[in-house]
Parts: sequence; C-alpha cells; structure tokens
Amino acid sequence: MKKTIIISVLMALAAINANAQLEVDQNGKVAIGASYPVFRSTLTVGSGSFHWPDTNVGSIGIAGTPVKYDGKINVGVEGIINANSSFTSESNYGTFGLVRVNPNHGRNFGVTGMIDYNNVVQGYGGAGIYGTDLGYYLFYPDNVQGFYAAYFRGTTNLQGQTMAQEIYTPADNNLSENVENVATRGGEGMLDNLLKMNVREFRLRNGQPIDAPKKSENVSDEVRQSYEYMKKDLDKIYSRRHFGLSAQELKEIYPNLVLEAQDGYLYVNYTELVPVLIRAIQELKSELDEVKGNSGSVKRAPVATDNNTAISGGNVLYQNTPNPFKEQTTIHFSLADDAQSASICIFDMTGKMLKNIPVSTGDTSVSLNGWELGEGMFLYTLIVNGKEIDTKRMIITK
Repeated sequence: MKKTIIISVLMALAAINANAQLEVDQNGKVAIGASYPVFRSTLTVGSGSFHWPDTNVGSIGIAGTPVKYDGKINVGVEGIINANSSFTSESNYGTFGLVRVNPNHGRNFGVTGMIDYNNVVQGYGGAGIYGTDLGYYLFYPDNVQGFYAAYFRGTTNLQGQTMAQEIYTPADNNLSENVENVATRGGEGMLDNLLKMNVREFRLRNGQPIDAPKKSENVSDEVRQSYEYMKKDLDKIYSRRHFGLSAQELKEIYPNLVLEAQDGYLYVNYTELVPVLIRAIQELKSELDEVKGNSGSVKRAPVATDNNTAISGGNVLYQNTPNPFKEQTTIHFSLADDAQSASICIFDMTGKMLKNIPVSTGDTSVSLNGWELGEGMFLYTLIVNGKEIDTKRMIITK
C-alpha cells in the first residue's frame, strides 16, 4: 500500500512538473512557468503571468523569510536584477507595484510600506520605505537616525507637482563647519548683486518628452489610452506660467546655488536664496541708517547749487570739469585752514551714497573715473567737519 502511495505522489509531481513547468534544482530553488529555469532566487515565477507594456516579464524573484535571525539580513520579499550588459533596451524593476484603479473602489496603493516603532530603543531607526543610490547604505543603512514614513539617501528627482505642508533643511550649528560670515563678491554687497538679476516670467518646457505610440506599433489600446491621460496631465503642468531666475545668470554670481543635474540642465536652490535676501535687507537697512540724522529722521537728498560761493568760511566746492564727461573728470575745491576732517561724497539722484573720498588741507582736487559709477546724473557734496558745505551735479555719458 505504501509503495502505491509513493508511486502515486511521484506521478502527481511529474504531472505538475510537466503541466506547470515546475523546475527544482539540486539546492532546492524552484522555478515555475519560466521559459527556461532561472535559479537565482528561492522562487522564480516566469514569463507568462504579467505584461507591461505588452512585453512578457522575464522572471519574478521572491525570497521569503518566515523567521528572523540575529546577525542576519532578514527580508520578506527580495527582488534583485543584475542588468546584463549585452542588453540595451530592457526595463528592470527590483520591486514593481501596479494598481488598476476603478472609480468605484476606495484607496489604492501600488507599493505600501509602514514601520511600527512602538517601544523603540533610543539610537535606532528605520523607515516604512527606504531608498538610496549608494550601495554601502543599502546594506548598512546606519545613516537613518529616527523613524520615518519614507527616507531617501542620495539624489532624488521629483517630476511634476509636489505638495508638502512643511519643508526643512539642515541648519544646526552642530552640522556646520568652516563657518564664515558672508562677504561681498567682487567688491559689491548682496543687494547690488541681486539687483543685477532679472526676474523672469516663463513657461516651463518639458525636458523629457515622450512620443505617442505610432499607429504601426503593436501596443494595446490600454497603453495608448494611458499615454493620452498622461499627456493631458503634462499639458496642464507645462501650460502654467512661472516666476524665477536664470540659472545661467545666478551661476555667475553665486555658483553654489546652481546645480547641473544628470539630465544636463541647471537647477536653482531657491531655499538658500532666502539667507541671501535677508543679508540684502540688512545691507539696505544699514544704508538707510547712514542717511538718518541723530534724531532718527531721514535726511533729504543733497540739493545742488550752481554757484561757487563759499558757504562756510574758506571752504568752497567748484563744478567738476569736464561736465558732462565719459572717462574722467576733476572735482576742484578749497579747504579752510581749520578744516579738521573733510570728504567728497558722491550720491545718486535718490540720495544713496555711492562713494566717499577723504580729502585734507592742502588738497585742491580729486579725480573720478566714469566707469566707477556708470552713466547717468549724480550729485557730489563737500563735507567739512561734519557739515555739508555745497553740492553740485555732474553727468556721465555713454
């Protein structure tokens, strides 16, 4: 009787093996439904079970770990694709999840991950979904400090619209080194540098367009319909108008705020532009303080005169020559013997001081180059012992 049962079981296994194409290698690894046995995973389910898009899957690898072992990597489902260099057009998915949504159904998720961190031990961490493009951190993810719904270590690209309630970037003093106060660039402050930038309004062009399937291509109606849905969504995104800076222009001033990505395009770190704007506001506040008197009231811009009469003692300011000028002009003046401190101050027409040139008794003139200020109308004032003596106009031409 026992012999009959054993023979029956062997015949049943043989039938299963013939009909289901089940293969078992000498190490106990199983391949089911594969066009040829692939024994790289504990269980491989082969080609006829899934289509995307209209192409049979080569193999599906599943490795199940029913119990966990101390000192080992314990994996519930594992998918490893070793790309074959002889292939040039394959698509490889370590883990693939797809939900075909019906409007009458509830919530649908292609891939779901969750971490339950009740009764956790301090100093350990993890994530419901973990992604990295760095091999070391795949096998030794010690960089995860804390518990997260998702944690990504490496370059992450988000195409399309991204919504977030709050976004934070590292700013702790303990994470900073080689700290320096922001200095001016090219002898100019951040306010002057930002004023050089052009704020643009533009429509974003899709840098990764996808062509529609041709009528001659052997693809399903489902694939063609999916393309049409995708195209409508992309048309909505790329039809919007945006405001921003030119990355090429910003790179000339603050190159660390511009990144050349792997797709060859330039991207701007607008988050770190905020400290630059704060510094520019601080500079503007400092300039406003300079034009305030001791009482705190704002002084008016200097008023130019057209005569050379001494206003205070022997201190006289003369009209610059030549005027107008392009390359260079000379400002003449006379100082009284009791002049303890004196300077020639250059202003734009709004009253903003552009240049302060100290002078002393015995000096009779200073020279000014046109390129120092650029073209336009300017004011220059003689200040002696803290008093405004006189102000004149000068014009710099192209």
